[in-house]
Amino acid sequence: MNRVFGRKKAPGPPAPTLGEASSGVSGQMDSMDAKILSLDKELKGYRDKLKTTKNPGAKKNLQKRAMEVLKRKRMYETQRDQLAGQQ
Repeated sequence: MNRVFGRKKAPGPPAPTLGEASSGVSGQMDSMDAKILSLDKELKGYRDKLKTTKNPGAKKNLQKRAMEVLKRKRMYETQRDQLAGQQ
């Protein structure tokens, strides 16, 4: 029969074990490391292009792109460090 405030909730899935949670966090850290490595490669390409570029307008555009990539890299590094602190 329905109660005044509704029915009882169905039991949810069991809580993850410590090992499952740890493996999930380490998987996230591995993906963060892969993203950071790809951003490093992208930054290296921008550095090489900046050395060879003579046009000041193009150089400024490359610097802007490199700064955006560097900001993303720093963001991923801080997230990775936070995950490492939780593990």
